[in-house]
Amino acid sequence: MELRHLRYFVAVAEDLSFRRAAARLHLSQPALSAQIKALEDELNVRLLTRSTRSVEMTHAGRVFLEEARSVLNSASQAEQRARTAEQGLTGTLRVGLIASIATSWLSRILRDFLRQFPGVQLSLYDLPSPEQIRRLRDGELDAALLRPPVGFPEMEYKFVGEAQQVLALSSRHRLARKRGALTWKDFDGEALVMMHPNMQHGFYDAFLAECSKFGAKPHAAQYVNDIQTLLWLISGGFGIAPTTATLAEMKRPGLIFRELPSPLPPVQTVLAWRRNAVSPVLLNFLASFKISPGEVAKVERK
Repeated sequence: MELRHLRYFVAVAEDLSFRRAAARLHLSQPALSAQIKALEDELNVRLLTRSTRSVEMTHAGRVFLEEARSVLNSASQAEQRARTAEQGLTGTLRVGLIASIATSWLSRILRDFLRQFPGVQLSLYDLPSPEQIRRLRDGELDAALLRPPVGFPEMEYKFVGEAQQVLALSSRHRLARKRGALTWKDFDGEALVMMHPNMQHGFYDAFLAECSKFGAKPHAAQYVNDIQTLLWLISGGFGIAPTTATLAEMKRPGLIFRELPSPLPPVQTVLAWRRNAVSPVLLNFLASFKISPGEVAKVERK
């Protein structure tokens, strides 16, 4: 049984006329009659009773009509969903991110993406960069917003932003009250609140190198596993830490930010994806970051 047989039957059943149904279907009347007869033979059921003047449905025909309409509707929906999926208009997108970039900049991009593609289910995961890379490689994420380096041949990435480093500290800390600019020697003996070494992706290297250059020896007093805990401990006076300026958007009582003694290399953010797992939904998401299909195609041909 083919879908066209169902369409032919529904047309005849709705018109109760082979002549009118044939005209609507752009078929000859004998050809339509033969197709309906073939359908009845396949089902071994009489669906229609014919006379020279009229066509009527049998009881089986009326039941079959409901089922045929249901099948045709389902087929039409499947066809439409396939087309929208091919265009990236529907589907699920799993995106990892680090909390320090969850700013108004990212909110605007995600809001614009969902406004343009409301049929896409966007799932966001707040994860440190190393965990994002692991999940991306294992196929548990479709894209990841993280800190470089990425460093795996099956993955591609694109630079999407950067942020300066600043010092986060409690408003009650002595360095918060110091007049004038801070110096690197000011950090000698200071307690640091830091992300756990397995999660920091080399974030503190430049800060510690500058401190060492000027003879300052801060020490790690607390290790944490997430940004919110880090900011809470700093605001509570448990230590200080370099952070990205983007975190200044996360207002917290007792927490302030000051410029470092001299600029450190800006902290980059990249958008990464698996080279051989580019779906239409992901292509649309990459386009939100000004990454064109042509750029992705160049990557895939490497």
